[in-house]
Amino acid sequence: MPSDPQRPGEAARIAGRDEGTLVERALTGERAAFGTLVERYAAQARRVARAVLGDPDDADDAAQDAFLSALVKLEQCDPRRPFGPWLMRIVAN
Repeated sequence: MPSDPQRPGEAARIAGRDEGTLVERALTGERAAFGTLVERYAAQARRVARAVLGDPDDADDAAQDAFLSALVKLEQCDPRRPFGPWLMRIVAN
């Protein structure tokens, strides 16, 4: 039996809720939850860093540093809001 099609915007709400759950779980010390966020955003973080820095090797280092910074500052992330834009601000800075 085919599943019901999703209403417009429902997938984004589900993804956002899922990210919020991952942030909350990471805040409780669950490393795998933060690892999932890293997996989701690693490529985008490298692209943003490369756009800012121009050098692929420096961009990889900067993206890695940004993830470390995000982990340290994770309590500042509002789990009700999308994680990606918050992280990309850290990457760009």
